[in-house]
Amino acid sequence: MTTSKATPLEIDGLANARDLGGLRTGDGRIVRRGAAVRCDNLLSLTAKGHQDLIEIVGPRTVIDLRMELEVERGGYTFTDETITVLNYPMLPLSGVNQEQIDAGACDNLIDDYMGQIEVNGDAVVKALRVIAEPEQHPVVYHCTAGKDRTGIVTAMLLGILGVDDATIAADYHETTANMVPIIARMRSAQVYKDNGLAYAPDWIFESEPETMLAFLTRMTQRYGSAEAWALGRGLSPAEIVSIRADLLVDESGD
Repeated sequence: MTTSKATPLEIDGLANARDLGGLRTGDGRIVRRGAAVRCDNLLSLTAKGHQDLIEIVGPRTVIDLRMELEVERGGYTFTDETITVLNYPMLPLSGVNQEQIDAGACDNLIDDYMGQIEVNGDAVVKALRVIAEPEQHPVVYHCTAGKDRTGIVTAMLLGILGVDDATIAADYHETTANMVPIIARMRSAQVYKDNGLAYAPDWIFESEPETMLAFLTRMTQRYGSAEAWALGRGLSPAEIVSIRADLLVDESGD
């Protein structure tokens, strides 16, 4: 089966921005364009990029999934006061050195991602709850690379929408081609030198489809589905309905 693709966005300063619009669900509907955008750290926006973001996306809400220290050391501001920025911190769970792994941190991304929906599940649900509110659209959400924390929110959102695992994994893999400038940015940032991420092994920066597929399989085995997981963490049935009603359209765009 040929998977559908999200829409890459050319926004100056960002390396990994795409609109989820265009991804197809199992019942043949598509994700509405202009509702939800995933990307890397908005701190990297140039002056032109700020304008690009306003003109191309026009966000009402930005969700920053980075930890408080990351925001404090690498925050950003918008001159457009109509944009609301929300911080729902998600703690990275992978060990960036052997000492951390020996102390119990994850030594692979699959375990990290399962931890994300368990340890950081409340932050994921908060993000989904915002996306369920049409008055918040367009919503832009990001972490540092737009890969892991952003990828988990995306995976759970797309699962709720009915996008199949192969398509979710293919979208996750789209990040691979965008990582070179992001890795360079992270390896040179003082905040990541201080916490060790700048010196992390290469596997932490990978986004292979098999990783996402393995996570989705394990998540489904444990919780039943993305919807069942979200309901178990407090997202309401009405919010599930709202997410689908506002983000899904038929092929004609209606």
